[in-house]
Amino acid sequence: MSCIKTIFLIIFLNILAFTQINAQHSELDTVYFVKKTPFLQKILSYQDLYANINLSPDNYLIPDQGTVYEPNGQEIIKDKNGLYVNIQQTGFVYQLFGQNDSLLEFRRIDRTININYNIGCYHFLHEDKLYSYGGYGFWKTNGHIRQFNVMDKQWDIVPMNYEIFSNGYRWYSNEAEKLYVPFQTIMNAGLKFIPENKLETQWESYYLDLKQKAWVTLGMVDPSIKKIFEEDKNPTAFLSVQNGFLHIINDEIYYFNFIENKVFKSTKSDYNQFFIRRIGFKNTFEYKGQIYIYYPFTGQFESVPFNLSNFELLKFPIWRRDTGSDKYVAFILLFILIVFFITRFFKQKIQQRIVLSQLKHLKAKSVGQAFVGTEISLIDMLLQASLANEKIEIHQINHVLGIKDKNVGLQKKVRSDVINAINDKYQIITNGPNPLIVSVRKEDDKRFLEYFILASEIKEIQKIINKSKSN
Repeated sequence: MSCIKTIFLIIFLNILAFTQINAQHSELDTVYFVKKTPFLQKILSYQDLYANINLSPDNYLIPDQGTVYEPNGQEIIKDKNGLYVNIQQTGFVYQLFGQNDSLLEFRRIDRTININYNIGCYHFLHEDKLYSYGGYGFWKTNGHIRQFNVMDKQWDIVPMNYEIFSNGYRWYSNEAEKLYVPFQTIMNAGLKFIPENKLETQWESYYLDLKQKAWVTLGMVDPSIKKIFEEDKNPTAFLSVQNGFLHIINDEIYYFNFIENKVFKSTKSDYNQFFIRRIGFKNTFEYKGQIYIYYPFTGQFESVPFNLSNFELLKFPIWRRDTGSDKYVAFILLFILIVFFITRFFKQKIQQRIVLSQLKHLKAKSVGQAFVGTEISLIDMLLQASLANEKIEIHQINHVLGIKDKNVGLQKKVRSDVINAINDKYQIITNGPNPLIVSVRKEDDKRFLEYFILASEIKEIQKIINKSKSN
């Protein structure tokens, strides 16, 4: 009799073990009807809410108990047009299809086969399309951008100009349509120069332009912020807020503002303690300046304001423009300037030699030919006035030059050009330092000038004019 009992016990235990094994390997259903909790009611009531919300196990929307996916986390990805639930590390996606007063209908929209290739990836919605970025799998990290293909129900790789790796430090702006990555962390157990379980860090900052489908370099991480990043031994738990995210490092809250390239640090110890006690930011999201935390056990929300008055602005940015190539640009610009000024210098010298040669030729032939008609008329008028110990006013010069009816700007230019030409020619002809025509301010009105010929040059210009007339 005892032998029979033993046989039945063995059979029973085998059946129980077989049942448990089957339960552990059962697949997820394609459709689930989920109770509309206060949590779901609130996030659905905020129609313009954009959020990635990590759920605590007691708030999972997809019932995965008894499946191999039970250890996996669940995440809500929401924008103004849709709500999705991702089973983390799998690529499985459920979309909200309908609802009534008490229930929500979620349907699985993917046919993903491969799993565990995207551990820790980042999901975001752009133009109603679901994207997945980065992650870890098969002994290495990746920087792939994957877009969910609605028709094929699979994830497709989106070709990019670079492969930019990341860990938790990444943030998507739906307004700017950019994905920011302040620095890269690379893990690859298949490469000898990266030790096992070690990360290679590259401190160049990028953003992904979703319109252009291309990564753009922002600069290099500031040395001060680099020290803060290096102190972060567990880069998880990031709460997306306006213009960036909140993150806890060494029991202090930091606000990284990627739009304005600024870093803020909490100044309130109670503010730090509040978030430290809720580490992981589970069931947490920010909406219009309020941070909401949901407690599934009670079905209640707690909220705290996201206010910059709780923070101080640090003196350094997240990244600085890379100035490594500036010296080469400066060298090229300096070279261009040197060539320009040398060319200009030699051109002026050549021009001066040409003018000097022409004037010397004129002087040898007839010094009178050095001055044109209007120049001679002006010299005559100034000479007669200077002999009478008088000065010539501007309107008189304008009359002689035939510009009395022109605008003031043109009159000034013509006067200056003619007088400068006369003085240049006179100094060459006489081979002396003194100009022929000079000016002074009027005694009764300092706004205006009067012109005359230097007394020391009167005899010389008379000789030149007389010689010119005799020729």
